[in-house]
Amino acid sequence: MNSRRLTHLIALAEEGSFARAAERVHLSQSALSRSIQTLEEELDIKLFDRAARGVAMTAAGSLLVGRARRVLFEARCLLRDVELLKAYEFGEVRIGLGPYVAVVLLPDLLIEFSRRFPKIKMSVELGEGEALLGKLRAEQIDFLVTDRRLQSVTPDITLQRLARHEGGWFARAGHPLVQRDAVPISALRDFPLVTVPLPAFMKDALHRLLKIRAHEQIPLQVECNDVSVLKDVVAQTDAVFFATASSVRADIEAGRLARIPITNPMRLSLDFALVYLAERTPSPAASSALELTGQLMNEANRTA
Repeated sequence: MNSRRLTHLIALAEEGSFARAAERVHLSQSALSRSIQTLEEELDIKLFDRAARGVAMTAAGSLLVGRARRVLFEARCLLRDVELLKAYEFGEVRIGLGPYVAVVLLPDLLIEFSRRFPKIKMSVELGEGEALLGKLRAEQIDFLVTDRRLQSVTPDITLQRLARHEGGWFARAGHPLVQRDAVPISALRDFPLVTVPLPAFMKDALHRLLKIRAHEQIPLQVECNDVSVLKDVVAQTDAVFFATASSVRADIEAGRLARIPITNPMRLSLDFALVYLAERTPSPAASSALELTGQLMNEANRTA
């Protein structure tokens, strides 16, 4: 059974004669008769009663014609939607962003994507990398952007590395630690620490950096996955936090935040990546969103 034979079936049902139906579908009567006969043989049921004055549908024929009309309608809709997708006239792109990525990309990504593709919907979900990776595997999002040091990356996942974003420790302008020439890293422990929810690799690094014993909890005052909120907390209190330079660039330029000068600082950075399913072909809109996201992330790093 194929769409061509279903078209022949509908034509015969509507015209009521092989002659008129054959003319309608641009076939000879014998070719149309063979097509209908093949369909009846495939289904092992009679679809038409033949008579000298024309044909009449059987009960099975009537049932199949009704279903065939719906099938061909959906097929036409499918082809139309594919053409719209190719022309960026239809569809949705769903992306997941980690906390630091979100504060770098938003709202610029949404504005630029909407300007380029006004008829494509973009949905954004913010979250922690491992949780977003689960949504990617469930195909609830098209791709995500987070630090590439995910624990559960397997061959079904592709990582496209982006530029490394250098980080540091930041506080409000005028903070006691900012006023000094340089402070030891241990001085950070004298002030409230706020942070995004920490993945395992960042917890390990923080334990080593602040010389916190492995069995001890990191003393956090605030934990929030919205970096913009954390920046407001830091700007109005004596709290300190780690961030990428790209995520606080505007705040430093505005004089709200300042980098804490650390004695012999360790190199701190986040290695971001575009993460998507391997062996899956993204929609044209998703491919464009991937390209634009990577471009904006790399540009933000260069200007930080």
